[in-house]
Amino acid sequence: MKKHIFSLSLILINLLVWVIAYPHISDQVPIHWSSSGEVDRYASKMEAMLTAMGLLVVVYILMAVTPKVDPRKKNYRMFSKTYDILINAMMVLFSLINILMVLSGMGYDLPTSSIVPVLVGALLIIIGNYLPRVRPNFFMGIKNPWTLSSDAIWKKTHRFGAKVFTIAGIFIAADGLFTIGENVILPIILLTVIAPYVYSYMLFRKENGMNG
Repeated sequence: MKKHIFSLSLILINLLVWVIAYPHISDQVPIHWSSSGEVDRYASKMEAMLTAMGLLVVVYILMAVTPKVDPRKKNYRMFSKTYDILINAMMVLFSLINILMVLSGMGYDLPTSSIVPVLVGALLIIIGNYLPRVRPNFFMGIKNPWTLSSDAIWKKTHRFGAKVFTIAGIFIAADGLFTIGENVILPIILLTVIAPYVYSYMLFRKENGMNG
């Protein structure tokens, strides 16, 4: 139960924030930001509250259930602390975005184009730091037919992915703070997703003598 206290506390705090602020929130609340931090979707304050709180609850439920239903659930024992840290990091990110929604709905003019990239970048850096500790499973990490086919490929891919995620996180956070260039975040995210997949496929071909 101790491992759930942090996440449950975040959910409760977010709910209290919504309940207290609800009478002061405008009818239209920003609920989604583009990769550059610009608002691209609004919703009624009730929909915004249900969406934000629902996301937190869903993440928490997945966190609690996944290690019990994964066919490789025994592996979770080898990275349980890492698993908890990564899930809690996501919960913190969603909580901060939740509060950002509330404050924006209350009329505060916040620099979301800087805040959102910094938050996303920070999460990627955290993921990059802990990614090599994730053991083979079907839910968390870089999962594809090649990484799941070999523990060696899984390990090498996650070491490579850790570097990619960390570098991407630094660039995205820096763009939020200093505006490196226009429309650079989406390509960075796409490269972050694609590069480890390509790398794992190359490792698979090499391991199985398929080069040439």
